Amino acid sequence: MIIHSNLVDKVCEKLRIQPISLAKEKLIRDYDEKIFKKIITHKILLNLIIESHKKLTVSMLIANINHHEVILSKL
Repeated sequence: MIIHSNLVDKVCEKLRIQPISLAKEKLIRDYDEKIFKKIITHKILLNLIIESHKKLTVSMLIANINHHEVILSKL
């Protein structure tokens, strides 16, 4: 899962959390399998509830993902 870098400050402030440095930098692929040019260096950990589905301690990578605020997918 990925969260847009512009949204992270609001989420972190609201939930009183801090971004976490990744132990190892990560490259992610676009929908057409092209690698993003930016290297991912941080994440946040969230508990998510979407309708009746609950996921505890979800790791969300922080990246500039163009036209989306959040991408919910398995990496």
